[in-house]
Amino acid sequence: MGENNTAGFKDNEEKMFDEKSFEDLYRRMYPTLKKYAIYLVKDMEDAQIILNDVFISIWKNGTIISNEKAYLFRAIKNAATNYHKTPKANLWHIDSEEEATEIIDLKETPAQAFQNKDRNRILYALIDQMPERRRLIFYLYRIDGFSYKEIAALLDISVRTVEDHLVKGFQFLQQKVLKNRSEFR
Repeated sequence: MGENNTAGFKDNEEKMFDEKSFEDLYRRMYPTLKKYAIYLVKDMEDAQIILNDVFISIWKNGTIISNEKAYLFRAIKNAATNYHKTPKANLWHIDSEEEATEIIDLKETPAQAFQNKDRNRILYALIDQMPERRRLIFYLYRIDGFSYKEIAALLDISVRTVEDHLVKGFQFLQQKVLKNRSEFR
């Protein structure tokens, strides 16, 4: 997937900026990077903002990228880290009562919602106990919906290694859940 490509530039001595190459890079890498950014920040809109900021920065600075994949994934990770450092104001604006009724989930009682939220918190805490690589593969597969093959290509590992990490991840969770059955009832 272009390990030694120089994105955004024509292949000549002058390194003239090439809009077509940049657009090609954007179209090829955006879907994969978007999934990665969502995994990192847990919010689709914020992930898109981070991605756009990274690509705008590349465009404005005329950044020469010798290893597209490594550079872009590192840039997204750094931008996500900075995103987590900046305080966010969680303000909800509701214009009318009609909008408020659309937000309320009538299928779930407050007690059920609290219990489900608590279960999810515990489950995510268990997943966070996995080794970093296994946790990343687990999130990419179960949360982001990547296939084994896509994960293998994304992380430059074999499909068999992806399978191994997922099997061990599921076994780990099964053991932990069985130990703490009372918390998951």
